[in-house]
Formats: sequence, C-alpha cells, structure tokens
Amino acid sequence: MKKPQITQKKNTASRDSQKPLKYKRLILKISGEILGADKNLFRQQSFDHITKQIIDASRLGAKIGVVIGGGNIIRGREAGWLNKIDADVCGMLATIINGIVIHSQLRKLGVSAKLSSGLEVRGVVNRCNKFEDLDFYDSGGVLVFVGGTGNPLFTTDTAAALRAAEFKADILIKATKVKGVYSADPEKNSKAEFYKRLTFQKAIAKKLGIMDLAAFNICRETNIPISVYNLMKYPLSRVIKGEDIGTLITNGVLYD
Repeated sequence: MKKPQITQKKNTASRDSQKPLKYKRLILKISGEILGADKNLFRQQSFDHITKQIIDASRLGAKIGVVIGGGNIIRGREAGWLNKIDADVCGMLATIINGIVIHSQLRKLGVSAKLSSGLEVRGVVNRCNKFEDLDFYDSGGVLVFVGGTGNPLFTTDTAAALRAAEFKADILIKATKVKGVYSADPEKNSKAEFYKRLTFQKAIAKKLGIMDLAAFNICRETNIPISVYNLMKYPLSRVIKGEDIGTLITNGVLYD
C-alpha cells in the first residue's frame, strides 16, 4: 500500500516542476547597489550570482530584458556638488559600464545576449532600436538595457517601466537587497511595516520610495504588475513561477 503512495507523490512533484511559467515575458531591474559599493565597485560574487539567476530563468523559457542601474559607481541625484544634468549623464554612463560586465559574463557562459542603450556610445553600444531588440527578445536572447532612458532627470526605474511597456512584459521585477516593500527603510527602522500586496494607488499615496512616481504611473497605466524581492536570497525562477515571494504591486487584480 505504501509503494503506490510514494509513486503518486513523485508524479505530483514531476507535474509541479513542469508547470508553465506564470510570467513568461519579464523586465528585470537590477540596482547598482547590488553589484558593489564603497571601495568594491564590482563584487564578482554578485555578478556571478545575478548571471546564474538570469541563465536559470532563460532556460525555463522566459523572455528576459535586464535594466541595469549605476548606483555602485555614481548616483546622479546624490552628486549635489555637480551640475544636475551632468551628474545624470555620468549616472547613465555608469549603467553602461555595469551592463558591459553583465553582458560579458553572460556571453562567456554561452548565453545569447545583446547590449542596448538609451544613450549611444559609438564603438561600444548602439542606441535601443525597438524593432530589432524586440526580435532578439522574442527569439529568447537576453537583452541588457543600459543608459537609462537616454535623458537626464529620469531614473533607471522609469527606464525599466518604459522597457516593460515597450516589450509587452507580463511583469516588471525589481531586484533588491531587502525582502520587498516596507513603509520605511527596514535597515534604519526596525518597526517598518512590510507589505505583501499593494495597489499602485496605495504605493503612490504613501509615497513609498521603492520606485519613483513616473515608473509607478507607467506600470499602472499599462497594467503591468511590479514584483519587488530579494534577489540575493530567492531564485528568480521562483518569482516567475508565481511563488509568493516579496511584494506584488498591481492595479488591484488578485493574483493566485
């Protein structure tokens, strides 16, 4: 009697592992702070971990676009001593440096990857071409978006939301170093409230700083959910399978 029960459990596990992805088209926003900080602008361990997560998700059949931040090198809004526009241009160039490293690591591991920039640097990276990039994305290649929107005064969060809309993503995933969205910085306030589910309206009304207002508005208008989770703790593959990880922000539609 026990043997049939064991067989049944194994069959169930097999069926679970073969379940289709909940989110097949995604834009993954990676903050520069994850890639390095202080004297260690580039943490090889972080880059290795991130590229592995991208490869694992790609092998499951997900279409992936990665938007890279530059905060490990320079954050334009924090360089108060520098002209604001020039500081933002420096920030966009910083994302290109990070993107080159990610792109190089992916290609070294045999992944078909392409750099695409909001800000062209001749001989290094071409400006984003929606139609060419969309063909590459749909073919299963990993797009690495750098250079933000190509314009100062806009964050890489806004760039990620724009790419999510342009490439008809099922979800925008923001990879962070914390569990998800809190009412305040959990590293500074131990009593900060964690939100498992949020609506765009509530996130905007509470002025939650996890993403900027423009990014929230783009995703709200295009009805693209945002997932915020700890990339260093949870595999990306679990998020795109729809597991209950981190914080999910939507227009109020319930996701199972």
